[in-house]
Amino acid sequence: MTRRGSEPDAIRYMAWPADRRLPSPGGGGRRLLLALLVAAAVALVAGGAWLFANPSGPGPTAGATGSASPSAASSPTEGPTATPSPAAVQVPLAVVSAFDAYKTIAVDRPALAKRLAAGTLVLPCGAEAVIAAALETTLQGAAPCVAADGITAALDPGRGDLALLPPALVTPRVKVVPLESADLFGQASARAKPYPLTILAPAAWPAAWSAWDAADVRVVVTTGVTCPDRGVALQTILNKKGWDWLATAGTARITGTHVDHRFNPPAGYVTLNLVRTGNEGAVKELISGADVAVSDFECAMTKNYKVHLSGTVFTIDPRVARLMGDVGFDVATVAADHTTNAGLGAVGETVDFMKAAGVQPTGAGRTLDEALAPAIVEVNGLKFGFIGLDAIGGSRYATATGSGVAHLTAANVRTAVARARAAGAQVVIALVQWSSVEYQATFTSFQLSTKKLLYANGIDHIVGDDFHWAGALAIDLVGSTYRYTGSSQGNFWFDQNWSRQTEEAVITSLTFAGTRLVQVRLQSTVVVDNAQLNLTDPTTDGQFVLKQVLKGSTLPPR
Repeated sequence: MTRRGSEPDAIRYMAWPADRRLPSPGGGGRRLLLALLVAAAVALVAGGAWLFANPSGPGPTAGATGSASPSAASSPTEGPTATPSPAAVQVPLAVVSAFDAYKTIAVDRPALAKRLAAGTLVLPCGAEAVIAAALETTLQGAAPCVAADGITAALDPGRGDLALLPPALVTPRVKVVPLESADLFGQASARAKPYPLTILAPAAWPAAWSAWDAADVRVVVTTGVTCPDRGVALQTILNKKGWDWLATAGTARITGTHVDHRFNPPAGYVTLNLVRTGNEGAVKELISGADVAVSDFECAMTKNYKVHLSGTVFTIDPRVARLMGDVGFDVATVAADHTTNAGLGAVGETVDFMKAAGVQPTGAGRTLDEALAPAIVEVNGLKFGFIGLDAIGGSRYATATGSGVAHLTAANVRTAVARARAAGAQVVIALVQWSSVEYQATFTSFQLSTKKLLYANGIDHIVGDDFHWAGALAIDLVGSTYRYTGSSQGNFWFDQNWSRQTEEAVITSLTFAGTRLVQVRLQSTVVVDNAQLNLTDPTTDGQFVLKQVLKGSTLPPR
C-alpha cells in the first residue's frame, strides 16, 4: 500500500514539539548582503567558505548531496571523524534541545539571536560567524562552540539549552525544535516549508556531517486505545452527533479538577474539568499529515453491533471503519483482548470492513495465516511492515482453521517478520497488546521479557498499548542502531473519564531518516465528553502526562 492523500498545513499543536505559526522577520536583502560580507571576511582569514540561504531561498533539499550514512550518523559519538569534505555543501542547521525539554516547542530566528548574544546557544565549531550573520546579529568576542559531533553530549537534561546541529548528526538523544513552523523532522507539510537557517558547511567538516536529503525523512504516527462503544457510542449514536463529530476534534484546556467516587469509594480519583479551545480538525490534521498513521483498535466491528453503556463487552458500528479511513489511518492492529467479544464471525467482519475503508488490519483473521499477515505501507520507496500481536489473552487465538487473534509467541513472531521482510519491509514494527497489569505508567517485568523476545526474533521497534494510561518509553542504542519501545499511549477513542490518568494520553510520532530512527516525539491529549480526543498544549496542560511518561522512561547515555 502506498501512503495516500495530500499533507495539510501545520496546526497550533502538533506532534511534540509543536509546529506553531510564527512571524518571519523581514530584511531578506540586508541579511543576504551581510552574510556575503561576513562569508568573504571569514574566507580571507581562515581559508573557509560559508554562505547561508535566506528564508525565501531554496528548501531544505537544496544543495543536498545524498543521505547520511546510517552507521556514521547514529554512532555513539554522534558522527564520524572521517576525511574532511573536499568542497563545502549547503546544509540546514537543526535547532535541538535535550530530549526532555518538553517546554520548548518552537522557536524563531530573533529568539535564537537573543540566545546567541546571551551565550546560551550552542554552536558547531567552524560556523560561528556565518551563523551570526544568518541570525542578523554580530558575535561579541569569541563565540563558544562545540565540535558538531559533541553537541548532543553538551545538552544537559532538565535544562532548556538549545543548540544548532547538522541534521545528519540528529538522533533520538535530542529533540528537534521547529524553526518558524519549518521542521526538518516533522510532517511533510512542515518539511516542505523553506528552511530559514541553511549554511555552506565548513570545508573542515567530514562529508558525512554535511550529507542530508530531506526526501529520506518519513514520520510514523501511532495512537492509543480505540474501542468506540459505551461513552463514545452514547455521544455519536444515541445523542446523534454522528461519527464525523470525532474527526472535528481540535484543542482543549484543563480548567480545574474534581473527585470522582465511582470506582474508588470513598477516596475517589482526581478527574478533569475541560473546555474546548477551538482549532477544529487539529487531531485529523495530525493523523492525516503523517506519512503512516497507525491505530490500536481493540474491539470488533459487526453489522449486528449493539451500543453498550456499561460493562466490558464491546461491539462497534462498522461505520467507524470509514471514519478511520477518512481521518487518515493506514494501519490498525486488531490483536487485542476484546477482539472476539462479538463472536468469532465478527473477527472476519472487522478485517473486511477495514480493508474496504483503506485501512490495513493486522493481528487477527479467520485463520492464523490471515492473523499473521503484516500490513505493508510504502512511503517514497521505503516499506514499513507492521505486525499485530496479542500477549495477554482475553480473545481466542487464531488457529490454522479458526478465527482469532495472533498469539505473541516466538514462532509466530518469526513467521510474521519473515513475511514482512519477504514483502520488502525494511523497517518492521510490532504493534503489541501486552499490559497484563493495567493502569500504571512503568514497564512491567512481563513487558521487559517480551521486549527481549521480540527483538531476538527480528523486530525493529515496538509500539505497545493497553495500560489505558500513557506509560514509559525506552530508546535503546544497540551498536549504531536506535530502537524504540513504547509501553502504552493511553486512550484515543475510548471512554474512561473516572481518573485523570485515563483521560489524558499521548500521540507518538516516530521520525525516520531512511531506515534510521532519528526522533521520538509526544503530543499530549485529553478525552472530552468521555468520547472525543483533543490536543492539549504541551507547555502547560500537557505537562502532567508528559512528565508521567518521562519519569519511567529510559534513554541511552549521551
